[in-house]
Amino acid sequence: MSDVRIQAVVSQTGRKIIGRLLPGTDLIKGIEAMCRCHDVKYANVVSVIGSLMEARIVYVVADEAGKKGIRYDDPVWLEGPLEILASQGIVGRTVDDEPSIHLHCLMSDPAMTVYGGHVVEEGNPVLVTAEILIQEVSDVQIIRRQDEETGFPLFSFHPGRAAGA
Repeated sequence: MSDVRIQAVVSQTGRKIIGRLLPGTDLIKGIEAMCRCHDVKYANVVSVIGSLMEARIVYVVADEAGKKGIRYDDPVWLEGPLEILASQGIVGRTVDDEPSIHLHCLMSDPAMTVYGGHVVEEGNPVLVTAEILIQEVSDVQIIRRQDEETGFPLFSFHPGRAAGA
C-alpha cells in the first residue's frame, strides 16, 4: 500500500464571478480578463460551457525519459465547431506574480466525438459563447512553480491573503 501524501490548505468561500466570453475571445485570455476586471488573483474555475471555433489541447503520453515516465505531447489542434461539455480549472499566479490558469476541458465535434485535455494558452477562440463561473479564494495563495519531484510546473497552495486583498 502506498503512502497518502497531500499539500492542502483551508479556504473560506470568496466571491463568485459569473459571465460569458464573447465570440472570438480566446478561452484562457478571456478567463484572465474576467479575473483582472474583478481583481481576482486566486480562484477555482467551477464551470465553463459553450462552444469553440477550434481548440488546442495537450495531454499526457508515456515517456521513459520523464521523471514520472510521462510528458505532455505537442499541442493537438481540433477543428471546430466544438461544443464545450465540461471544463474546470485553477487560477493562480507564477512566482513572478503573472496570471497562470490550469484549465481542463471536455468537448465534442459535430460527429459527437469527445476530446479532452489540458487547454493551452492560445488557440481556443469562442464560437458563440463561453459561460463561466469562477469561485474566488481570497485567503489562499496559489503559486505555480517548477516541481522538482515531477519535473512539471505545478501549483502549490499557501494560507494567507493576496497582496492588496
